[in-house]
Amino acid sequence: MQNIKIIVFLSFIILSACTNTDRNTDFDKKPMLENIAKNLAIPAYESSLKSFISLDSSISLLKQENEDNLLKNVRELWKNASITWAETIPYHFGPIDELLIENNFHYFPIDTSILNKSLLQFNGEDDFINQIGSNSRGLAAIEYLLFSKKTGLDSTKISFAKMISRNLVNLNEELLNHWTSNYAKSFIRKPGNDINASMTLLSNQWIETVEKIKNVKVGMPSGIIAEEDKNLIAIESPYANISLSLIQANLRAMQKSFNGGEGKGVDDYLNALDIKDDEGKLLSFKINSQFDLLIELTDHEKHNLINLIQEDSEKLDQIYLEVINLSILFKTDLMGQLGLITTFSDSDGD
Repeated sequence: MQNIKIIVFLSFIILSACTNTDRNTDFDKKPMLENIAKNLAIPAYESSLKSFISLDSSISLLKQENEDNLLKNVRELWKNASITWAETIPYHFGPIDELLIENNFHYFPIDTSILNKSLLQFNGEDDFINQIGSNSRGLAAIEYLLFSKKTGLDSTKISFAKMISRNLVNLNEELLNHWTSNYAKSFIRKPGNDINASMTLLSNQWIETVEKIKNVKVGMPSGIIAEEDKNLIAIESPYANISLSLIQANLRAMQKSFNGGEGKGVDDYLNALDIKDDEGKLLSFKINSQFDLLIELTDHEKHNLINLIQEDSEKLDQIYLEVINLSILFKTDLMGQLGLITTFSDSDGD
């Protein structure tokens, strides 16, 4: 851990060497914001809604006929829904904050003792969802019911999972409606750099996501933070074991939102400002290179997070370090060069 801190300090010096100059540009941010809202954020929530609907429908079939092939299909649809939801993370601001519902989708780790108690009290009605907290609902609760080897499925657990999946559909529909009815227009109309500007919200969401990957998804379960004991149950997906896939989905979605997909993105804005480091490398290139490296490091086909933690893998230390380097690029270079306000507070101290 001491070596990691030394490397992080050196990385901070190197990565924050982008030239800070006042440049004027004719770059119009409104088309960029329109592209992000209409071609990225809304389609992301549309995709997650479709995946939740498919999961919900499959659980209904499972209720009718509990066969191994049906259970296998439901599990695959849960994985797809979880990854698809992870791809919405760059847009977890605005409506999702106003509605106070983010933790209802994929809060982790769940409290299995509270969940099991809720199962005993479950009355079979959909409105029972209002009696349980975020630590015993959402995608993580469905994962426990479908994948845990300590519990078998029965009619009560299937009905409970159905209640949760239907709630995910309803919440996603509400979110999507907010984006399509009013919020997208509001997002496009705020091209400034004040605390309520769209660029401020988007960039701070990137920072918050990177910090969550570093601290909550990697650092805490592995014991890297404060050299605590390992806690495998604290990883994002302890039963289906797709934690790295979910991290990679976060990274891919953030990179896509940064580049604007096939349209105008923040990378184009940085390039228009011609922001480079002392070696002449564009800041947009450095950020994309860091994304590419982390996406490669979190390839679930090559590694899984549980094994990396159990083996005290140097690969895990590398992932942690490179996430920190991405955080520095956002918090120091991007925010400083664009004159944006950092509203996210990292209490970890790194």
